[in-house]
Amino acid sequence: MNRDIRLMALALLLWGFGEGLFFHIQPLYIEQLGANPVQIGGLLSAMSVVSAISFLPAGLLADRLPRKRVLWGGFLLGLVAVLLVGLARTWQGLVPGLLLYSFSAYCMPAINAYLACAADGSNLERVYTTVYAGYAAGGMISPALGGWLAEVTTMRTVYFASSFVFALSAFVVLWVSSQPVPSESLQERRWRSLLDRRFLRFVALVLLAFVAMYLGFPLAPNFLSDVRGWDVGRIGTLGSFQALGAMSLMLLLGRLGDGRRVRGLVVGQALVWASALVLLVTGSFPALAVGYLLRGAYQGCRSLIQARASGLARETERGLFLGATEMTIALAQVIAPYAAGWLYAGHPSWPFIASLALIPLGLLLVVLGLPRP
Repeated sequence: MNRDIRLMALALLLWGFGEGLFFHIQPLYIEQLGANPVQIGGLLSAMSVVSAISFLPAGLLADRLPRKRVLWGGFLLGLVAVLLVGLARTWQGLVPGLLLYSFSAYCMPAINAYLACAADGSNLERVYTTVYAGYAAGGMISPALGGWLAEVTTMRTVYFASSFVFALSAFVVLWVSSQPVPSESLQERRWRSLLDRRFLRFVALVLLAFVAMYLGFPLAPNFLSDVRGWDVGRIGTLGSFQALGAMSLMLLLGRLGDGRRVRGLVVGQALVWASALVLLVTGSFPALAVGYLLRGAYQGCRSLIQARASGLARETERGLFLGATEMTIALAQVIAPYAAGWLYAGHPSWPFIASLALIPLGLLLVVLGLPRP
């Protein structure tokens, strides 16, 4: 945890705090502005499409341009996007801001490549899970605060408050050190490495596993509001439990992963399965808090997958591999919300049932087929 890694952890902690203010109640905001469940699911899928198509070229840029410049551009775009969302008056008016916010996620491959380079490629499971545990820690208190703020003022005010925190986060990124850009002679034929059979198997398994885990996520706030009868303040508080779970479980899963074995991924997927079961079968707030706590393992799985992708790549192609991996996860988050919207329209419990059925399959295939670094 050198100076640059600590600064990135602080920037992500602030970003997590700002995002936590609105993230867990955002589907309710979209619904409040007139969208139905299928439209909500479609909009969430469109957001993931924008992220997905940005990750691969952004990963390429992270290997060709100064990564600090790529990082700061993403943080600045996120700030502008949240202001646009706060200014919207209809759900259609939300579309530009939400899509721009999704596009700002293009800097994630650059963040991960920057961290790998700053750590000199060692202990990546620990580095990624610890830094992103900072992001999760930032979101521990803010979801409850965002839910309360939405109740006493308006949801629009929540986005304006978030923009202030995002500005602080972008300011911190200005202080990280620059990293050297690999020379052109070392960057030849990197695209061919994406067609390597081992890497193609890797991304196929990642796609299946993350679709299975994410199916129960997008419309969970609507399920808790429509079926369980919980108000926006309580739902926001549950988001704090998810952040607490992400912070603690990422640290745990990082210790279970050692770069070759998949213990951390197995445990993480099992915990997400348990969370879907809890949300499906009970409406008790203490039980729901436990369910949201277990949902935090999803972020741990994401960090471990990125560490695995870094281990499959050389320094000159690390951004490209990380961009392809982020694109795969984003594609899973394109498929899952859209499918969840149609399943929810059939019956509100069906997204959870589908997730419970698919996670064991994804877990088995990860154990049997995930390539080692």
